[in-house]
Amino acid sequence: MKGRIAVLERPRSGIEPLVQAMETLDDTEIGILQEYMSLLNAGFSLGEVSDMMGEESYQQALGIVAKVDHELTRLAAPERPNRRGYS
Repeated sequence: MKGRIAVLERPRSGIEPLVQAMETLDDTEIGILQEYMSLLNAGFSLGEVSDMMGEESYQQALGIVAKVDHELTRLAAPERPNRRGYS
């Protein structure tokens, strides 16, 4: 766990991992994520956020959060050489 956190805190090629993960999103996904995060940061409960966004958009937002989390996990994984030693 400490190693994963250290990798996330260390800039890779001058770009923070979260920025790299966010770059995988298209404009629509960024908009949905911004709406979701704005409502959460405003103090609304998950149920209230779901009601305000509508079920479809809310589920999309959860999928986008999962996508970003998956990308962060991928970025945090130590690079392993391929089995034959080729890069």
